[in-house]
Amino acid sequence: MAFVAYPGLQSHPQHEVAARQFDGRFGAMMAFAIDADTDTHNAFVANLRVITSAVSLGYDESLIVHVGTEGARVARYPDSFRTLGHLRFSVGLEDPADLIADLSSAPDLTVPSSSRATTARSASGK
Repeated sequence: MAFVAYPGLQSHPQHEVAARQFDGRFGAMMAFAIDADTDTHNAFVANLRVITSAVSLGYDESLIVHVGTEGARVARYPDSFRTLGHLRFSVGLEDPADLIADLSSAPDLTVPSSSRATTARSASGK
């Protein structure tokens, strides 16, 4: 995981503001990125089984969309969003355990663990 942007995380730069404004209820929208290229982001989304890929967010089912690194709005994004693109994720009404399982299994389906280990060894020079 390259980053997670969610105001409910204490590490988020606007966490304190969000906590005051939203009375401790941070909402169901977040963004995150995989430390990978656009094709891998898209493969990750394709490997989700419970969460639906959609360009519109805010529905009773969980939705996700990959936002790339190009386009008119990208200049307004934080640097980390511009480097890798990001996945916008809107949490729906599904059972939380199903969503966690879906998000947990998609990386293994996208990049097998043996490939991730090889990539990590290559990146570290070992």
